[in-house]
Amino acid sequence: MAKILSQEEIDALLSGVSTGEEASACEGNDLQKVSLYDFKHPNLISKEQMRLLENIHEGLARNFSVFLSAQLRMIVDMSLLAVDQIMYSELVMSIATPGAIYVGTIDDPRSQFVLEVNSQLVVFIVERLFGGKGTFITKRRPISSIEQRIMKRVVDKVAIELSKNWKPITEFNCSFSRFESNPEFVQIIPSSEPVVVVSLEIKIRGNTTLMNLCYPYKWISTIMSIPEIQEKVLFGAQEATEDEQKLVKTNLESTNIDLRTILGRSKILIKDFVNLKAGDVIRLDSEVGSKRPVFALNKYLYDTTIGRREKNYAFRINSVLKEETPYRA
Repeated sequence: MAKILSQEEIDALLSGVSTGEEASACEGNDLQKVSLYDFKHPNLISKEQMRLLENIHEGLARNFSVFLSAQLRMIVDMSLLAVDQIMYSELVMSIATPGAIYVGTIDDPRSQFVLEVNSQLVVFIVERLFGGKGTFITKRRPISSIEQRIMKRVVDKVAIELSKNWKPITEFNCSFSRFESNPEFVQIIPSSEPVVVVSLEIKIRGNTTLMNLCYPYKWISTIMSIPEIQEKVLFGAQEATEDEQKLVKTNLESTNIDLRTILGRSKILIKDFVNLKAGDVIRLDSEVGSKRPVFALNKYLYDTTIGRREKNYAFRINSVLKEETPYRA
């Protein structure tokens, strides 16, 4: 049985068609939204894979921002802005010329990837590394050979952090081998191939800029198709096997840990403290053989007695504290 549409429903349908974003379909008295599917740009990455990529690069952003803050001697706020899937040709067209483009190589599985840094950020970083105030230039200019050599140490840190943050998923080594200022000369894959672009937002001294990482989708799909990685993506980390538990236990048992104790306390006047010299004796409030605390990682764990064993100072453990107990002098 046909249903006669009201004028409001007809207007809603026409407005949806005219915008080209979504159409409306009628079911009973309700209007349902129908999203249009873009066959030119199909979504090749699942939500689980996208979430995994976001976690990896959020770690990269945290670690690299700490590195930049130390190198530039100022607060650098870096965060993951977006993970997008586009065509490689679209990425090339989006990069302004002259730019700062670094071509990197991944060894296993072998592939190339691209790091694109705003040229204004490059000039700012180089100026700060040379002791200058650091200014964001308003007009783009080519990056000189000297500036490229100075930035090599900075982008090498990106390669190290990439390997480190990808390690829970897959182990590989990567490095940057080439610098280009014109994106047309950077053809790591055919223009019609899809890529995954990770955009990182950098905020320095009130200025906001971007740093983009571009991976070929073919490399991402190869990694994600490994059965072990698929299990991590779909089900998360699995329970450790007996061999893995033994390995962790062995590593923990062979790990060194520092212990410290408080032999005693004393109070003296400031004038006496200032006039201390070699050979002076400070009397402590503890007696020989009294119970002294022992700490491991700043946690009060043992009650001990201080003494000697052969020619060495030592302490004997009298009791082990089962629960974390605050120390009171």
